[in-house]
Amino acid sequence: MLIHEYLSRTATRLPEKTALVCGKLRASYRMIDERAKNFAAFLRTQELERGDRVAVFIDSSLETVVAIFGILEAGGCLVIVNPSTHAERLGFILNDAGAKFIVASVEKLATVEQALKNSSLPARPGIILTGPAEDDDRYMSFEQVTNTLLPFTPVKIIDADLAAIIYTSGSTGQPKGVTHLHRTINSVVDVVAEYLEHTENDVILGLLPLSSSYGLLQVLVTFKTGGRIVLERGFGYPYEIIQRLKDERVTGFAGAPTVYAIMLKLEGLEREDFSHLRYLTNAAAALPAAFIPQLRKIFPQAKIYLMHGLTECLRTTFLPPDEIDIKPTSVGSGMKNVELWLEDASGNRVPQGQVGEMMVRGSNIMQGYWNDPESTAKVLKPGRYPWERVLRTRDLFVEDEDGDFHFVAREDELIKSRGEKVSPVEVEDVLYRLDAVQETRVIGVPDGVLGQAIRAEIVLKENRTLTAQEVKAHCRKNIEDFKVPHHIEFVDSLPKTQGGKIKRTEQQ
Repeated sequence: MLIHEYLSRTATRLPEKTALVCGKLRASYRMIDERAKNFAAFLRTQELERGDRVAVFIDSSLETVVAIFGILEAGGCLVIVNPSTHAERLGFILNDAGAKFIVASVEKLATVEQALKNSSLPARPGIILTGPAEDDDRYMSFEQVTNTLLPFTPVKIIDADLAAIIYTSGSTGQPKGVTHLHRTINSVVDVVAEYLEHTENDVILGLLPLSSSYGLLQVLVTFKTGGRIVLERGFGYPYEIIQRLKDERVTGFAGAPTVYAIMLKLEGLEREDFSHLRYLTNAAAALPAAFIPQLRKIFPQAKIYLMHGLTECLRTTFLPPDEIDIKPTSVGSGMKNVELWLEDASGNRVPQGQVGEMMVRGSNIMQGYWNDPESTAKVLKPGRYPWERVLRTRDLFVEDEDGDFHFVAREDELIKSRGEKVSPVEVEDVLYRLDAVQETRVIGVPDGVLGQAIRAEIVLKENRTLTAQEVKAHCRKNIEDFKVPHHIEFVDSLPKTQGGKIKRTEQQ
């Protein structure tokens, strides 16, 4: 199935149903489908060819969703750029992808022009602006073209065609374009919709940037099953988001640990009625086990799904919610149509109970990094069949006796101290048991004697106090001596990626 068919088929089945809520705007499936087809027709009149890349550089909105489906309907390849991206990085992405068009908001026009100043593209991309129309023939109006009915002839594409390039950061710090086909994305959407038991009655709160695979999948799963997505631009005003969650009777909510950390410090939530919330999901980073009972107090009826995934394979595992009390540190086993195992540095499979790098085999794997065969060769290796490749995730796990996986660390984040290997996640889990801790990160820092010393950086909850001595005493009671942080630093905030994950390396 092709990705844009999610919209067209649901619009045929449920034309007047509200598909999207953004602020005060409410849009039906029919409206979004009509505008997406108008945009597709316009792109074809502008000589967009099958596989041409179109960048989308706007905040989560109706326009973003219309652009996504319109680009795919026209046979183009979607390149969503995080709206907080600076000009230098945007310029790299536009050049690397070879963007033929860019859809941007008027507010971001200066950033776009700065990004294009040193462009190496053979031709200047067509710039299509959302918002008030510019009186300049160098720009086109997104509102005008999506509200203009043009004859549209469906484009002949197949599920082996490129659907999206999702840019992420590699070990060098340069963005890497992860390539996914229509069938790659569709295979994951189907499985996620199945295990989350999605129906047209679901109302999903979308806080995550659509430039991330986690955020994009929320929209796609919702549109394929006929639900409703409530788009928000992050979690900057937590109490307003909570009110929106209640007003819209949200049934599904996806977050990263940083979002849940903010939510858990809000006062009075346990007295609110969230009986409509059916599930919470966590991916992107390990959810501290200490968060689970706290979330249960606020959302007693919601199932909590712990999952693992990365941009290169979208999603790999989920832990059934009824097992979370038994295995709060596990992300479960491989989802349907995905085979997982662990290998050591020499490529040998490691037995259960030992640390190894997760390998992924299945239809969810990327085709490679766009324009980067060298980096691709490092993470895609020969598989069982001559034509097959499997993915190295660079994520270290331990597999238990039931075949469930427990995250240890990213390969480049594992701390090596005093000849021992220390998982930063394990130490962070212990720190989160301290009631005064709002957020924390544990990293290794160079040390002439230890190799790496363990440093814990801690953000305290408002009006709470804690000393380094208290932190170390707590750790000594709960983990081995060699895992106790050598340095404790209390900070006002932690560095985060554009997607809201806490950074442990400068390259993220």
